[in-house]
Amino acid sequence: MTIRDILVHVDGTEAGKRRIAYAFDLAERHQARLTGVHVTAPVDVPPYYKPSMVEQVATALEHHALSDAQASERLFKAVASTRSTSTLWQAIEGAMSAAICKLARWTDLVVLGQYEWEGAVETHPLSLAEAVAVDCGRPVLVVPAAIGVGRLHRALVAWDGSREAVRALHDALPLLREAKATVEVAMIDGEGGGGLEPLFDHLRRHQIGVEDEVHLPPSGSTAGALVNRLKQGHFDLLIMGAFGHPVWIEFLFGGTTPSALFNASTPVLISH
Repeated sequence: MTIRDILVHVDGTEAGKRRIAYAFDLAERHQARLTGVHVTAPVDVPPYYKPSMVEQVATALEHHALSDAQASERLFKAVASTRSTSTLWQAIEGAMSAAICKLARWTDLVVLGQYEWEGAVETHPLSLAEAVAVDCGRPVLVVPAAIGVGRLHRALVAWDGSREAVRALHDALPLLREAKATVEVAMIDGEGGGGLEPLFDHLRRHQIGVEDEVHLPPSGSTAGALVNRLKQGHFDLLIMGAFGHPVWIEFLFGGTTPSALFNASTPVLISH
């Protein structure tokens, strides 16, 4: 499998600028086409405004959305003019996650930001990355707001032998192969479907080096241990399945430990 089409969600924020640069670097390394998309969602006035203020707030939000759409297109096309990457621009109106999921049907990888939201939390409790990862059927690469150069030397694989973990690892293979990256596997004790040696052998056949394995406790502090390992290991990518195991859900989306999607300084590739 190779990466030939990458989709990146574009906005005019400083985090959005860094995300675009990261996506262009990624597309250049894989000789892939990069599609930039900006979705203008319907105005969603938070419910805490007085009824007399709703129309005024809605007008202000409409102006802001239009300004952001125009800034996003200018930004993407300005960066594209300095790169050799094949590009495509899509400006869409509608529900944000649904629009991105529709475009994702014809792409190999979706790049989203860490702090992007579709609207008010009261009506859209999931972040954009969470909503898209659950529904799009493609791997989602969640990029931190402060992302720098898109290097990939070491990756940490969260492994429990589940379908989601298998899917995530194989979705990541093109990234790992291109970068000649090495991986460390973090495994929940008692899981994994017969031990890790067959997995290591499979990775080596894809010319991916395996550095080590870490066995995490089967309950309690598993998510915390994974957080600590990610911080200590100087990894460039975390690979994990969405909803494959309760502790992964806690780690990704919050619970007793901070959410990886909102706190990690490392890009997170998730598949469902």
